[in-house]
Amino acid sequence: MRKGTDLIDKAIIAYDTGRRIARVQDLVFDQGDNQLLGFLVKESGLFRSAKVIPLGAVKAIGPNAIVVADGNAIVSATEVPQMEKVLDRNLVLRGTRVLTTDGRYLGSVVDLYFDDQTGRIEGYEASGGLFADAYSGRSFIPAPYDVKIGEEITFVPPEIADLMAEQVGGVLGAVQTAGSRIQESSEAANQRIQEAAVATNAKIQQGVESANIMLQEAGVATNAKIQQGVESANIMLQEAANGTGDRIAQGSRSAVTAVTNGLISPEEQLGYVVGKQLDRDVAAKDGTMFALKDQLVTLSLADEAQRLGILDRLYRATGGSLTAGIDRRFQDTTTQAETHLQGTTRSANIALSDTLARMGVDQAKGRRAQRLLRDANGMIIAAPGQIVTDIVIERAKMRGREAALLDAVGLQPSEAARYSTKDAFSRTGTKFQEEAAIAQENASVLWQNLKEKFSEVQGRGTKAFHQKRIEQALGRPVTRVILDPQDNIILNVGELITHRAIQQAERGGVLNILLNSVYMKQPNISETELRASEQGMASLEREHRIELQQRVLLENSHL
Repeated sequence: MRKGTDLIDKAIIAYDTGRRIARVQDLVFDQGDNQLLGFLVKESGLFRSAKVIPLGAVKAIGPNAIVVADGNAIVSATEVPQMEKVLDRNLVLRGTRVLTTDGRYLGSVVDLYFDDQTGRIEGYEASGGLFADAYSGRSFIPAPYDVKIGEEITFVPPEIADLMAEQVGGVLGAVQTAGSRIQESSEAANQRIQEAAVATNAKIQQGVESANIMLQEAGVATNAKIQQGVESANIMLQEAANGTGDRIAQGSRSAVTAVTNGLISPEEQLGYVVGKQLDRDVAAKDGTMFALKDQLVTLSLADEAQRLGILDRLYRATGGSLTAGIDRRFQDTTTQAETHLQGTTRSANIALSDTLARMGVDQAKGRRAQRLLRDANGMIIAAPGQIVTDIVIERAKMRGREAALLDAVGLQPSEAARYSTKDAFSRTGTKFQEEAAIAQENASVLWQNLKEKFSEVQGRGTKAFHQKRIEQALGRPVTRVILDPQDNIILNVGELITHRAIQQAERGGVLNILLNSVYMKQPNISETELRASEQGMASLEREHRIELQQRVLLENSHL
């Protein structure tokens, strides 16, 4: 997230040449869509001739400059209809009063915050209003999806005011109602702090020893390097003195080059000369002119000098000092040792603070940021007056700024970690109760499903058993008279049970009586009694077929 006014007057650099081609004069954004469209870089009285850079043409927005591919990124506003339309409307957001549609005054807009990747407006910095900070008089208004911008008043939905209200009751309530769990969590937190302190002391001791060793090694290395440089210089100067003519001059130059490179590394020389102005002419080794007095040293010129082995000449011609390298190395060595010793202690404290901050950073949610919070690259994590949301917390985590975020909302890391531990215990208890209730409900549902399944299986078994009884009863005689509810005789004693009798008994509600009156014994019937008095249909058909076969055989014999 970036702040609009941070980009005003920022240099615009072309990537292909490395030159500054313009400066930002203003931001162009579509108020209706809350979207940054690009940058206004030049005006000529009328907006029709305004020069702009569309956001899509921007390669990077850095802390010191905006980078575009080349000079063609700057175009006339008439070539970008969406930007031209916004410029023609000439709506000025700065100073506009912001009201909710239900009449609450939220302040007057003085700046805006946007996502530099998508251009989406994330919020506005407002002066005064319902939620203004008592010290700075500023507040943060989240950018609404539904906004109506007029010449004097900007209307936003009432929900925006709700998003601006600080909400910390949940944390404080958890602290007051935790009971014995708070005590347990406090003991756990104290134990962690003690363990961290022991680790910190060990790390400090180790850092002190490392610093002493580093100081000694750096001193020895520096002395050895200086001695080596002096000896090399003496040797080369001696060789140069023994030569004649050009050899003397060449040897002298080589000696100076060796001394320069011995005391000042080529990388340091390269970093020093870029952007500097030459105070004399610089010649190449073959005597040809390489660079002129007052010429500005560019990166390409310095790279070429290094390739030709004359980078040291550029270094001296731009005011580079040889003794400065010696002094700086001694100073750097001493400072490095002292800084390392102090830094070790500070790093241990920071490590402890960062650990506690990571444990309790969620406690910042719902609280109001009291100051502007940036990361190491100048990107804004939270704006002054902004209510911390999950998105803000995630930004802080990604950039390792949890402790800074807690500080911005007025919380110490240890305090936040303690609250977080208490909340964790509270959430654990609540979660256990919820899971127990869910388990009980699941058990009840399971038992109900089992009962329904059992009833279904039982019903199918009963129906199958009833059907089996009917199949066994069909064709058998009854042992008593079967009457329907109107005393009509369905079957008399000894009569066979038929399908029709089954249906009549079922309609009359006496089927169970019929099935309980079936004669189940096997009858003793002789073979003569088994023979039917007349042939059935199937027997007649068989006899007719035999008769036809005999007739065919007779006709064939006559042929």
